[in-house]
Amino acid sequence: MTVPVSPQRRFGRTRRFVLTFLVILALTVGLFLIASLLFDADPDGHKVREWLSASRYGLFLWRLSIYTGLCWAWLYVVRPQVVKKSPGQSLHRLEWMAAGFIIVIEFAAWRSVLA
Repeated sequence: MTVPVSPQRRFGRTRRFVLTFLVILALTVGLFLIASLLFDADPDGHKVREWLSASRYGLFLWRLSIYTGLCWAWLYVVRPQVVKKSPGQSLHRLEWMAAGFIIVIEFAAWRSVLA
């Protein structure tokens, strides 16, 4: 036997889906517009590469602050709730995989310096 869903709840889910879809669509269009402007200004990408190379350390500090914020949120907000529900080795494996992924990303970002 199925429980009927109220129209208000059904339209709430639909509204949330449509809003999420529109936000993602607007962000995608905005990013394509920015990319087209950058391509018109610098079709070869030399200026962008020079800027990335010149601001390498500032961008590293930015990524490091993002990693720190994510680590804090994981250790003090999310992880205690997850450990209560499912303690086990899969959580530790997931944490090691995330750390390995971050290390691979950093090696890829610094490959021109390390070579």
